[in-house]
Amino acid sequence: MAEHHRVGGARARALARHVLTAVAVLLVVTFATFALVRATPGNTASSIAVRQAGPGATQEQVDRIREELKLDDSVVAQYGVWLSRAVSGDLGRSEKTGRPVAEEIAEKLPRTLFLALGSTLIAVVVGFAAGIVSAAVRRGPLPGVLRLLALVGASVPAFWMAFLLIVVFSERLGLLPTSGQAGPASWVMPWVVLAVPAAATISRVVAVALAEALRQPYVTAARARGASVRSTIWRDALPNAAAATLNVTALQVGMVLTGTVVVETVFAWPGLGAWFVASVEFRDNWAILAGVLVFAVGFILITRTADVVQTVGDPRLREERIR
Repeated sequence: MAEHHRVGGARARALARHVLTAVAVLLVVTFATFALVRATPGNTASSIAVRQAGPGATQEQVDRIREELKLDDSVVAQYGVWLSRAVSGDLGRSEKTGRPVAEEIAEKLPRTLFLALGSTLIAVVVGFAAGIVSAAVRRGPLPGVLRLLALVGASVPAFWMAFLLIVVFSERLGLLPTSGQAGPASWVMPWVVLAVPAAATISRVVAVALAEALRQPYVTAARARGASVRSTIWRDALPNAAAATLNVTALQVGMVLTGTVVVETVFAWPGLGAWFVASVEFRDNWAILAGVLVFAVGFILITRTADVVQTVGDPRLREERIR
């Protein structure tokens, strides 16, 4: 019983550390973004007043907005006002459209999640499959070919790959549309561009982890008892290799999410990434801050969740936390 309470307390402390770290990172990222937005030239109060009252906005309206947003206070005080409103769900109104930023995010986010989830599924399936084959097949040219493809996939910039696919499959072959979200054909190229770098990285990590697992004594013992190679890979080696690759896989999923900013812009995908780029071009301050907040929360949530799962599921890490 005492041991059970001790392990439970260690898990609780580990979870608390992960949560506090995530909150601290989120505060640093959002404050840095807020300070940079405030440091750029321009009059936020005037922009908002013009949006609300039109070109005839009076100085009194501008002064009222400055007072409401504490624009004459220090950056820290202004950030405190924004943060308190953001926590309550008020992300401000877009200076471009006049609509609540939270509504625009709610409208765009499902499209981005659809894009990210499809790419993640492809990246995980292809990455693990290529990694398993690379580790299990020790003869012939196949492992070398897979390593070369992984190197190329991880090295090619997303925007260059996107333009290459557009030239080949849209302009030359006429097989796929170049933009929009008009059905399965329009999903292919955005999914591929996001999935390839993640799949390449995952495949190499899986290959190395699985090759290491296949050299462990328990695998040798299983083979000595007459177990087949396939059985030892799937039953003995792969579960341990998968646990070792969890953090890297989660990091790649987070990169897929943030990579939607580039991919959505190139393919005119009507999601949060393209909306964020348009907000930056228009200098829509509240939208910029909200976009950074959403992407930061998504990335941190994915990576921290993987840390928690690995800490709870790996007995060695639990022992480290207990000690």
